[in-house]
Amino acid sequence: MYRELRSYRSLLHPLWLGALALLVLNDHALKGSGLLPGWLTGKLSDFAGLLVAPAVLAALLCLSSRRAFLGAHLATGAVFSAIKLAPEAARAVEALMALTPIPWRITVDPTDLIALPALLVSYRVLGEAARRPGPAPRPVAHRLALMAGSLACAATSRAPEPCDGIDGCEPPDPQESASLVIGNTTETEQLIRVRRLRESVRLDCGVVLADPTSALSRDLFANAETWLIQPGRALPLGNTRCDAYLIDADGLPLTLLAWSAAEFPEQFLVTSTENPLPDRMITLQRAGARLELAEHPAVFPAPPLETPPPAEACSVSVDGSRLDWTLPLAEAAVLTSVTSSPDGCHALTLDRGETFFLCAPAEAIPFSVGDIVRVSPVGVDGGSYPELPQDQQAFARGIHIESETHSVLAVRGNVLARWSMVDRQAPAGFSAALTPLAGCDAFQDACGSLVAPLEASLLGEGVSGVVSLRAGESAKLAEGAETLLLVRAEDMPVRDAECFTAPIDQPRLLESVLVAVNAAP
Repeated sequence: MYRELRSYRSLLHPLWLGALALLVLNDHALKGSGLLPGWLTGKLSDFAGLLVAPAVLAALLCLSSRRAFLGAHLATGAVFSAIKLAPEAARAVEALMALTPIPWRITVDPTDLIALPALLVSYRVLGEAARRPGPAPRPVAHRLALMAGSLACAATSRAPEPCDGIDGCEPPDPQESASLVIGNTTETEQLIRVRRLRESVRLDCGVVLADPTSALSRDLFANAETWLIQPGRALPLGNTRCDAYLIDADGLPLTLLAWSAAEFPEQFLVTSTENPLPDRMITLQRAGARLELAEHPAVFPAPPLETPPPAEACSVSVDGSRLDWTLPLAEAAVLTSVTSSPDGCHALTLDRGETFFLCAPAEAIPFSVGDIVRVSPVGVDGGSYPELPQDQQAFARGIHIESETHSVLAVRGNVLARWSMVDRQAPAGFSAALTPLAGCDAFQDACGSLVAPLEASLLGEGVSGVVSLRAGESAKLAEGAETLLLVRAEDMPVRDAECFTAPIDQPRLLESVLVAVNAAP
Protein backbone atom coordinates (compact mmCIF):
# COMPACT_ATOMS: atom_id res chain seq x y z
CA MET A 1 0.00 0.00 0.00
CA TYR A 2 1.27 3.47 -0.86
CA ARG A 3 2.46 5.46 2.12
CA GLU A 4 3.13 9.16 1.90
CA LEU A 5 6.66 10.17 2.83
CA ARG A 6 7.07 12.93 5.39
CA SER A 7 10.66 14.15 5.21
CA TYR A 8 10.65 15.84 8.61
CA ARG A 9 10.21 12.48 10.37
CA SER A 10 13.78 11.52 9.43
CA LEU A 11 15.12 14.50 11.42
CA LEU A 12 14.07 12.87 14.69
CA HIS A 13 15.50 9.43 13.96
CA PRO A 14 18.33 8.38 16.36
CA LEU A 15 20.74 7.87 13.43
CA TRP A 16 20.21 11.42 12.17
CA LEU A 17 20.40 12.93 15.66
CA GLY A 18 23.58 10.97 16.41
CA ALA A 19 25.17 12.10 13.15
CA LEU A 20 24.19 15.71 13.92
CA ALA A 21 25.76 15.49 17.38
CA LEU A 22 28.96 13.99 15.91
CA LEU A 23 29.10 16.70 13.25
CA VAL A 24 28.77 19.51 15.81
CA LEU A 25 31.20 17.92 18.28
CA ASN A 26 33.79 17.20 15.58
CA ASP A 27 33.67 20.60 13.88
CA HIS A 28 33.56 22.73 17.03
CA ALA A 29 35.58 20.70 19.55
CA LEU A 30 37.73 18.00 17.98
CA LYS A 31 39.08 19.82 14.91
CA GLY A 32 42.29 21.61 15.80
CA SER A 33 42.29 20.31 19.38
CA GLY A 34 45.10 17.83 18.82
CA LEU A 35 43.05 15.00 20.34
CA LEU A 36 42.63 13.39 16.90
CA PRO A 37 44.75 13.67 13.75
CA GLY A 38 43.54 16.18 11.17
CA TRP A 39 42.82 13.56 8.50
CA LEU A 40 40.50 11.69 10.90
CA THR A 41 38.48 14.74 11.93
CA GLY A 42 38.10 15.59 8.24
CA LYS A 43 36.73 12.14 7.42
CA LEU A 44 34.37 12.25 10.44
CA SER A 45 32.89 15.48 9.09
CA ASP A 46 32.37 13.88 5.69
CA PHE A 47 30.59 10.79 7.03
CA ALA A 48 28.44 12.74 9.49
CA GLY A 49 27.67 15.47 6.96
CA LEU A 50 26.47 12.96 4.34
CA LEU A 51 24.08 11.48 6.91
CA VAL A 52 22.73 14.88 7.94
CA ALA A 53 22.63 16.92 4.71
CA PRO A 54 20.23 14.89 2.45
CA ALA A 55 17.51 14.75 5.10
CA VAL A 56 17.88 18.49 5.73
CA LEU A 57 17.58 19.17 1.99
CA ALA A 58 14.49 16.94 1.73
CA ALA A 59 12.85 18.65 4.71
CA LEU A 60 13.63 22.14 3.43
CA LEU A 61 12.02 21.26 0.08
CA CYS A 62 9.08 19.47 1.79
CA LEU A 63 9.64 16.38 -0.38
CA SER A 64 6.87 13.82 -0.07
CA SER A 65 7.81 10.92 -2.37
CA ARG A 66 10.47 8.26 -2.22
CA ARG A 67 11.75 9.24 -5.66
CA ALA A 68 12.18 12.86 -4.56
CA PHE A 69 13.88 11.69 -1.35
CA LEU A 70 16.29 9.67 -3.51
CA GLY A 71 16.88 12.75 -5.68
CA ALA A 72 17.94 14.73 -2.60
CA HIS A 73 20.56 12.06 -1.86
CA LEU A 74 21.80 11.96 -5.45
CA ALA A 75 22.08 15.74 -5.59
CA THR A 76 24.02 15.77 -2.32
CA GLY A 77 26.38 13.07 -3.60
CA ALA A 78 26.91 14.85 -6.92
CA VAL A 79 27.84 18.17 -5.31
CA PHE A 80 30.04 16.45 -2.72
CA SER A 81 31.88 14.49 -5.43
CA ALA A 82 32.37 17.57 -7.61
CA ILE A 83 33.94 19.71 -4.88
CA LYS A 84 36.19 16.86 -3.75
CA LEU A 85 37.44 16.05 -7.26
CA ALA A 86 37.53 19.37 -9.10
CA PRO A 87 39.25 22.48 -7.68
CA GLU A 88 37.14 24.59 -10.07
CA ALA A 89 33.92 23.27 -8.52
CA ALA A 90 35.24 23.86 -5.00
CA ARG A 91 36.20 27.44 -5.84
CA ALA A 92 32.77 28.05 -7.41
CA VAL A 93 30.98 26.89 -4.25
CA GLU A 94 33.34 28.98 -2.12
CA ALA A 95 32.57 32.03 -4.25
CA LEU A 96 28.84 31.39 -3.87
CA MET A 97 29.05 30.95 -0.11
CA ALA A 98 31.16 34.11 0.16
CA LEU A 99 27.96 36.01 -0.64
CA THR A 100 26.36 34.65 2.54
CA PRO A 101 27.14 35.35 6.21
CA ILE A 102 28.83 31.91 6.43
CA PRO A 103 31.72 31.64 3.92
CA TRP A 104 33.19 28.18 3.30
CA ARG A 105 36.69 26.78 2.93
CA ILE A 106 36.66 23.52 0.94
CA THR A 107 39.54 21.06 0.84
CA VAL A 108 39.80 19.24 -2.50
CA ASP A 109 40.64 15.65 -1.57
CA PRO A 110 39.44 12.68 -3.66
CA THR A 111 40.04 10.35 -0.71
CA ASP A 112 37.03 11.97 0.98
CA LEU A 113 34.83 10.06 -1.48
CA ILE A 114 35.24 7.09 0.87
CA ALA A 115 32.34 8.64 2.80
CA LEU A 116 29.82 8.26 -0.07
CA PRO A 117 28.37 4.96 1.28
CA ALA A 118 26.89 7.07 4.10
CA LEU A 119 24.35 8.29 1.53
CA LEU A 120 23.10 4.75 1.01
CA VAL A 121 22.73 4.28 4.77
CA SER A 122 20.85 7.58 4.99
CA TYR A 123 18.50 6.69 2.15
CA ARG A 124 17.69 3.23 3.45
CA VAL A 125 17.36 4.02 7.17
CA LEU A 126 16.09 7.59 7.20
CA GLY A 127 13.93 7.04 4.13
CA GLU A 128 12.14 4.22 5.90
CA ALA A 129 11.74 6.41 8.99
CA ALA A 130 10.17 9.14 6.85
CA ARG A 131 7.59 6.65 5.50
CA ARG A 132 6.82 4.96 8.82
CA PRO A 133 3.28 5.74 10.03
CA GLY A 134 2.86 7.27 13.43
CA PRO A 135 1.76 10.39 15.22
CA ALA A 136 3.18 13.54 13.74
CA PRO A 137 5.81 15.17 15.96
CA ARG A 138 5.16 18.56 17.32
CA PRO A 139 5.99 21.21 14.73
CA VAL A 140 8.43 22.88 17.12
CA ALA A 141 10.45 19.63 17.40
CA HIS A 142 11.11 19.12 13.70
CA ARG A 143 11.63 22.86 13.17
CA LEU A 144 14.31 22.93 15.83
CA ALA A 145 15.92 19.84 14.31
CA LEU A 146 15.79 21.35 10.84
CA MET A 147 17.33 24.60 12.09
CA ALA A 148 20.11 22.76 13.93
CA GLY A 149 20.86 20.54 10.92
CA SER A 150 20.96 23.51 8.53
CA LEU A 151 23.34 25.45 10.75
CA ALA A 152 25.57 22.41 11.28
CA CYS A 153 25.82 21.71 7.52
CA ALA A 154 26.53 25.36 6.74
CA ALA A 155 29.20 25.64 9.43
CA THR A 156 31.00 22.35 8.74
CA SER A 157 33.12 23.91 5.97
CA ARG A 158 33.09 27.40 7.36
CA ALA A 159 36.21 29.40 6.71
CA PRO A 160 38.27 30.03 9.88
CA GLU A 161 38.04 33.41 11.52
CA PRO A 162 40.99 35.67 10.70
CA CYS A 163 43.71 35.61 13.31
CA ASP A 164 46.84 37.70 13.59
CA GLY A 165 48.27 36.01 16.68
CA ILE A 166 46.80 38.56 19.11
CA ASP A 167 44.77 37.47 22.15
CA GLY A 168 46.40 34.06 22.19
CA CYS A 169 44.84 32.74 18.97
CA GLU A 170 46.95 30.63 16.63
CA PRO A 171 47.01 31.87 13.02
CA PRO A 172 46.06 29.09 10.58
CA ASP A 173 48.78 27.57 8.44
CA PRO A 174 48.82 29.06 4.91
CA GLN A 175 47.43 26.70 2.27
CA GLU A 176 47.43 26.49 -1.51
CA SER A 177 46.05 24.01 -4.02
CA ALA A 178 48.94 21.74 -4.97
CA SER A 179 49.99 18.15 -5.44
CA LEU A 180 53.29 18.29 -3.52
CA VAL A 181 55.29 21.04 -1.80
CA ILE A 182 59.01 21.64 -1.37
CA GLY A 183 59.62 22.64 2.24
CA ASN A 184 62.65 24.72 3.22
CA THR A 185 63.87 23.27 6.52
CA THR A 186 67.17 25.16 6.44
CA GLU A 187 67.85 28.22 8.57
CA THR A 188 68.21 30.58 5.58
CA GLU A 189 66.14 31.59 2.60
CA GLN A 190 66.81 29.56 -0.54
CA LEU A 191 66.61 30.66 -4.17
CA ILE A 192 65.64 27.66 -6.26
CA ARG A 193 65.10 27.22 -9.98
CA VAL A 194 62.13 25.21 -11.21
CA ARG A 195 61.71 23.90 -14.76
CA ARG A 196 58.44 22.17 -15.67
CA LEU A 197 57.74 19.96 -18.67
CA ARG A 198 56.67 22.01 -21.67
CA GLU A 199 52.98 22.07 -22.54
CA SER A 200 53.72 20.39 -25.87
CA VAL A 201 55.16 17.26 -24.21
CA ARG A 202 53.02 14.12 -24.40
CA LEU A 203 53.90 11.08 -22.35
CA ASP A 204 52.86 7.60 -21.29
CA CYS A 205 52.77 7.86 -17.51
CA GLY A 206 53.51 4.16 -16.96
CA VAL A 207 56.63 4.31 -19.12
CA VAL A 208 57.87 7.51 -17.48
CA LEU A 209 57.34 6.45 -13.87
CA ALA A 210 59.01 3.08 -14.47
CA ASP A 211 62.33 4.94 -14.96
CA PRO A 212 61.92 8.74 -15.07
CA THR A 213 65.66 9.44 -15.29
CA SER A 214 66.04 7.41 -18.48
CA ALA A 215 62.64 8.23 -20.01
CA LEU A 216 62.93 12.02 -19.80
CA SER A 217 65.43 14.34 -21.43
CA ARG A 218 66.46 17.78 -20.26
CA ASP A 219 65.37 19.13 -23.65
CA LEU A 220 61.71 18.48 -22.75
CA PHE A 221 61.64 21.05 -19.95
CA ALA A 222 60.71 24.72 -20.25
CA ASN A 223 62.79 27.68 -19.12
CA ALA A 224 63.43 27.96 -15.40
CA GLU A 225 61.29 29.97 -13.00
CA THR A 226 63.06 31.30 -9.90
CA TRP A 227 61.45 31.14 -6.44
CA LEU A 228 62.69 32.45 -3.10
CA ILE A 229 61.61 30.17 -0.26
CA GLN A 230 61.85 31.55 3.25
CA PRO A 231 62.88 29.26 6.14
CA GLY A 232 59.91 27.22 7.32
CA ARG A 233 57.91 27.88 4.14
CA ALA A 234 57.05 25.52 1.28
CA LEU A 235 56.73 25.97 -2.48
CA PRO A 236 53.57 24.36 -3.97
CA LEU A 237 53.91 22.24 -7.12
CA GLY A 238 50.85 21.45 -9.23
CA ASN A 239 50.18 18.27 -11.19
CA THR A 240 46.82 17.44 -12.76
CA ARG A 241 48.08 14.55 -14.93
CA CYS A 242 51.54 12.98 -14.99
CA ASP A 243 54.12 15.69 -14.65
CA ALA A 244 57.79 16.30 -13.94
CA TYR A 245 60.05 19.12 -12.76
CA LEU A 246 63.77 19.81 -12.75
CA ILE A 247 64.88 21.51 -9.53
CA ASP A 248 68.23 23.07 -8.68
CA ALA A 249 69.76 25.85 -6.60
CA ASP A 250 73.16 27.09 -5.48
CA GLY A 251 74.48 24.10 -3.59
CA LEU A 252 71.66 21.83 -4.82
CA PRO A 253 72.52 19.62 -7.83
CA LEU A 254 69.94 19.30 -10.57
CA THR A 255 67.25 16.90 -9.34
CA LEU A 256 64.25 15.39 -11.11
CA LEU A 257 60.77 15.26 -9.60
CA ALA A 258 58.20 13.03 -11.30
CA TRP A 259 54.85 11.65 -10.14
CA SER A 260 51.28 11.12 -11.25
CA ALA A 261 48.17 12.98 -10.11
CA ALA A 262 46.63 9.59 -9.33
CA GLU A 263 49.32 9.03 -6.69
CA PHE A 264 49.31 12.57 -5.29
CA PRO A 265 46.10 14.37 -6.38
CA GLU A 266 45.86 18.12 -6.05
CA GLN A 267 44.27 19.47 -2.87
CA PHE A 268 44.82 22.29 -0.40
CA LEU A 269 48.24 21.74 1.17
CA VAL A 270 49.94 23.61 3.99
CA THR A 271 52.72 25.80 2.59
CA SER A 272 54.80 25.70 5.74
CA THR A 273 57.08 23.01 7.13
CA GLU A 274 54.91 22.56 10.22
CA ASN A 275 52.13 19.96 10.21
CA PRO A 276 52.45 18.90 6.55
CA LEU A 277 50.26 16.12 5.23
CA PRO A 278 52.05 12.77 5.21
CA ASP A 279 54.18 12.23 2.06
CA ARG A 280 53.07 15.56 0.57
CA MET A 281 56.19 17.56 1.46
CA ILE A 282 59.59 17.10 -0.21
CA THR A 283 62.11 18.40 2.31
CA LEU A 284 64.86 20.77 1.18
CA GLN A 285 67.59 20.23 3.75
CA ARG A 286 71.30 20.66 4.34
CA ALA A 287 73.80 17.86 3.73
CA GLY A 288 76.99 19.33 5.09
CA ALA A 289 77.87 22.38 3.02
CA ARG A 290 75.46 21.40 0.25
CA LEU A 291 71.69 21.19 -0.13
CA GLU A 292 69.64 18.15 -1.04
CA LEU A 293 66.06 17.06 -1.46
CA ALA A 294 65.20 14.37 1.07
CA GLU A 295 64.25 10.89 -0.07
CA HIS A 296 60.71 10.83 -1.45
CA PRO A 297 58.80 8.67 -3.98
CA ALA A 298 58.79 11.62 -6.41
CA VAL A 299 62.55 12.40 -6.22
CA PHE A 300 64.92 10.94 -8.84
CA PRO A 301 68.38 11.68 -10.25
CA ALA A 302 68.34 14.22 -13.08
CA PRO A 303 68.55 12.96 -16.68
CA PRO A 304 72.12 12.96 -18.05
CA LEU A 305 73.35 16.09 -19.76
CA GLU A 306 73.96 14.18 -22.99
CA THR A 307 72.36 10.93 -24.06
CA PRO A 308 74.23 8.45 -26.26
CA PRO A 309 72.96 8.01 -29.82
CA PRO A 310 71.41 4.67 -30.77
CA ALA A 311 73.50 1.96 -32.32
CA GLU A 312 73.41 2.08 -36.11
CA ALA A 313 71.47 -1.19 -36.22
CA CYS A 314 68.81 0.31 -33.92
CA SER A 315 68.02 3.43 -35.93
CA VAL A 316 64.32 3.87 -36.56
CA SER A 317 64.85 5.27 -40.02
CA VAL A 318 67.47 5.62 -42.70
CA ASP A 319 69.06 9.03 -43.12
CA GLY A 320 67.61 10.91 -46.07
CA SER A 321 64.66 8.57 -46.50
CA ARG A 322 61.93 9.89 -44.19
CA LEU A 323 58.59 10.53 -45.81
CA ASP A 324 57.33 13.96 -46.72
CA TRP A 325 55.46 15.37 -49.68
CA THR A 326 53.61 18.24 -51.27
CA LEU A 327 50.45 17.93 -53.33
CA PRO A 328 49.91 19.34 -56.82
CA LEU A 329 46.55 20.00 -58.39
CA ALA A 330 44.41 16.89 -58.73
CA GLU A 331 44.30 16.94 -62.53
CA ALA A 332 46.26 14.37 -64.54
CA ALA A 333 49.44 15.72 -66.12
CA VAL A 334 52.52 14.62 -68.03
CA LEU A 335 55.71 14.19 -66.03
CA THR A 336 58.44 16.31 -67.67
CA SER A 337 61.35 15.83 -65.23
CA VAL A 338 62.40 14.01 -62.05
CA THR A 339 65.22 15.58 -60.04
CA SER A 340 66.60 13.81 -56.97
CA SER A 341 68.67 15.46 -54.24
CA PRO A 342 71.14 13.86 -51.77
CA ASP A 343 68.71 14.33 -48.87
CA GLY A 344 66.31 11.80 -50.41
CA CYS A 345 63.77 14.29 -51.78
CA HIS A 346 62.60 14.13 -55.38
CA ALA A 347 61.20 17.03 -57.38
CA LEU A 348 58.61 15.95 -59.98
CA THR A 349 57.78 18.59 -62.58
CA LEU A 350 54.59 18.44 -64.65
CA ASP A 351 53.92 19.76 -68.12
CA ARG A 352 51.75 22.57 -66.79
CA GLY A 353 54.84 23.99 -65.03
CA GLU A 354 53.92 22.77 -61.55
CA THR A 355 56.45 20.93 -59.36
CA PHE A 356 55.65 18.76 -56.37
CA PHE A 357 57.98 16.91 -54.01
CA LEU A 358 58.14 13.42 -52.54
CA CYS A 359 60.81 12.67 -49.93
CA ALA A 360 61.09 8.87 -49.91
CA PRO A 361 63.50 6.05 -50.85
CA ALA A 362 64.52 6.00 -54.50
CA GLU A 363 62.50 2.80 -55.00
CA ALA A 364 59.36 4.89 -54.40
CA ILE A 365 59.98 6.82 -57.64
CA PRO A 366 59.45 4.27 -60.45
CA PHE A 367 58.08 6.90 -62.84
CA SER A 368 59.71 8.09 -66.05
CA VAL A 369 59.59 11.31 -68.00
CA GLY A 370 56.59 11.23 -70.30
CA ASP A 371 54.34 9.27 -67.90
CA ILE A 372 50.87 10.62 -67.32
CA VAL A 373 50.45 10.75 -63.53
CA ARG A 374 47.52 11.36 -61.25
CA VAL A 375 48.22 12.51 -57.69
CA SER A 376 45.72 12.48 -54.84
CA PRO A 377 45.84 12.88 -51.03
CA VAL A 378 45.19 9.95 -48.70
CA GLY A 379 43.46 10.12 -45.32
CA VAL A 380 42.74 7.35 -42.80
CA ASP A 381 40.58 8.06 -39.75
CA GLY A 382 39.52 4.80 -38.15
CA GLY A 383 39.23 1.25 -39.37
CA SER A 384 40.59 -2.15 -38.38
CA TYR A 385 44.28 -2.91 -38.80
CA PRO A 386 46.06 -5.84 -37.11
CA GLU A 387 49.17 -3.81 -36.27
CA LEU A 388 47.14 -1.10 -34.50
CA PRO A 389 47.43 -1.00 -30.67
CA GLN A 390 44.11 -1.57 -28.92
CA ASP A 391 44.14 1.84 -27.24
CA GLN A 392 44.68 3.78 -30.48
CA GLN A 393 42.46 4.74 -33.39
CA ALA A 394 43.82 4.33 -36.90
CA PHE A 395 45.15 7.63 -38.22
CA ALA A 396 47.30 8.21 -41.30
CA ARG A 397 47.95 10.72 -44.04
CA GLY A 398 49.63 10.11 -47.36
CA ILE A 399 49.97 10.61 -51.08
CA HIS A 400 48.92 8.34 -53.95
CA ILE A 401 50.66 8.64 -57.34
CA GLU A 402 49.47 6.52 -60.24
CA SER A 403 50.60 6.13 -63.85
CA GLU A 404 49.81 3.54 -66.50
CA THR A 405 52.75 1.41 -65.34
CA HIS A 406 53.03 1.93 -61.59
CA SER A 407 51.13 2.92 -58.47
CA VAL A 408 52.81 4.38 -55.38
CA LEU A 409 51.15 4.83 -52.00
CA ALA A 410 53.22 6.64 -49.33
CA VAL A 411 51.63 6.76 -45.87
CA ARG A 412 52.62 8.24 -42.51
CA GLY A 413 50.59 7.36 -39.39
CA ASN A 414 50.11 4.48 -36.97
CA VAL A 415 49.24 1.89 -39.64
CA LEU A 416 51.06 0.50 -42.66
CA ALA A 417 50.18 1.37 -46.24
CA ARG A 418 47.39 -0.72 -47.77
CA TRP A 419 45.73 -0.43 -51.19
CA SER A 420 42.35 -0.41 -49.47
CA MET A 421 43.18 3.14 -48.35
CA VAL A 422 42.73 4.28 -51.96
CA ASP A 423 39.96 1.82 -52.90
CA ARG A 424 42.34 -0.23 -55.00
CA GLN A 425 41.95 -3.98 -54.96
CA ALA A 426 45.16 -5.78 -53.98
CA PRO A 427 46.11 -9.11 -55.59
CA ALA A 428 46.72 -10.53 -52.12
CA GLY A 429 46.63 -8.93 -48.69
CA PHE A 430 48.94 -9.20 -45.73
CA SER A 431 48.72 -9.05 -41.96
CA ALA A 432 51.30 -7.33 -39.78
CA ALA A 433 52.45 -7.33 -36.17
CA LEU A 434 54.82 -4.83 -34.59
CA THR A 435 57.20 -5.68 -31.76
CA PRO A 436 60.18 -3.93 -30.11
CA LEU A 437 63.35 -4.33 -32.12
CA ALA A 438 65.37 -7.06 -30.41
CA GLY A 439 68.52 -5.85 -28.68
CA CYS A 440 67.65 -2.17 -29.10
CA ASP A 441 66.85 0.07 -26.13
CA ALA A 442 64.76 3.22 -26.35
CA PHE A 443 66.76 6.40 -26.89
CA GLN A 444 66.26 10.17 -27.06
CA ASP A 445 66.14 11.86 -30.45
CA ALA A 446 67.27 15.39 -31.33
CA CYS A 447 64.20 16.91 -29.63
CA GLY A 448 64.48 14.84 -26.46
CA SER A 449 61.58 12.54 -27.34
CA LEU A 450 61.90 8.92 -26.21
CA VAL A 451 62.00 6.62 -29.24
CA ALA A 452 61.63 2.84 -29.15
CA PRO A 453 62.47 1.11 -32.47
CA LEU A 454 59.98 -1.43 -33.81
CA GLU A 455 60.15 -4.42 -36.13
CA ALA A 456 57.29 -5.45 -38.45
CA SER A 457 56.41 -9.08 -39.07
CA LEU A 458 54.37 -9.70 -42.24
CA LEU A 459 52.38 -12.79 -43.13
CA GLY A 460 49.38 -13.69 -45.23
CA GLU A 461 48.48 -14.64 -48.79
CA GLY A 462 50.66 -11.94 -50.30
CA VAL A 463 53.74 -12.95 -48.29
CA SER A 464 55.93 -16.00 -48.64
CA GLY A 465 56.20 -17.33 -45.09
CA VAL A 466 56.87 -14.75 -42.38
CA VAL A 467 58.91 -11.70 -43.35
CA SER A 468 60.51 -9.41 -40.75
CA LEU A 469 61.19 -5.79 -41.62
CA ARG A 470 62.98 -3.01 -39.83
CA ALA A 471 63.33 0.61 -40.92
CA GLY A 472 65.10 0.89 -44.27
CA GLU A 473 64.16 -2.62 -45.45
CA SER A 474 61.63 -3.80 -48.05
CA ALA A 475 59.67 -6.95 -48.82
CA LYS A 476 58.27 -8.36 -52.05
CA LEU A 477 54.53 -9.03 -52.01
CA ALA A 478 52.06 -10.65 -54.39
CA GLU A 479 54.72 -12.79 -56.05
CA GLY A 480 56.93 -9.81 -56.78
CA ALA A 481 54.24 -7.58 -58.26
CA GLU A 482 54.35 -5.30 -55.22
CA THR A 483 56.98 -3.99 -52.82
CA LEU A 484 56.45 -2.71 -49.29
CA LEU A 485 59.12 -0.29 -48.07
CA LEU A 486 59.28 0.27 -44.31
CA VAL A 487 60.76 3.74 -43.94
CA ARG A 488 60.17 4.36 -40.26
CA ALA A 489 58.82 2.27 -37.35
CA GLU A 490 58.85 3.47 -33.75
CA ASP A 491 56.92 4.00 -30.58
CA MET A 492 57.23 7.42 -28.96
CA PRO A 493 55.89 7.10 -25.38
CA VAL A 494 57.46 10.47 -24.55
CA ARG A 495 57.46 13.11 -27.27
CA ASP A 496 57.38 16.80 -27.98
CA ALA A 497 54.34 17.38 -30.20
CA GLU A 498 55.86 20.57 -31.60
CA CYS A 499 59.17 18.99 -32.58
CA PHE A 500 60.09 18.37 -36.20
CA THR A 501 61.06 14.74 -35.46
CA ALA A 502 57.45 13.99 -34.45
CA PRO A 503 55.45 15.08 -37.53
CA ILE A 504 52.20 13.73 -36.08
CA ASP A 505 51.10 13.79 -32.46
CA GLN A 506 50.56 10.12 -31.62
CA PRO A 507 52.51 7.49 -29.67
CA ARG A 508 53.24 5.24 -32.65
CA LEU A 509 54.75 6.45 -35.91
CA LEU A 510 55.04 4.32 -39.03
CA GLU A 511 56.15 5.49 -42.47
CA SER A 512 55.75 3.04 -45.33
CA VAL A 513 55.47 2.96 -49.11
CA LEU A 514 53.67 0.46 -51.34
CA VAL A 515 54.85 0.23 -54.94
CA ALA A 516 52.90 -1.87 -57.45
CA VAL A 517 53.46 -2.69 -61.08
CA ASN A 518 50.22 -2.09 -62.91
CA ALA A 519 48.96 -4.81 -65.20
CA ALA A 520 49.16 -4.05 -68.91
CA PRO A 521 45.82 -2.89 -70.37
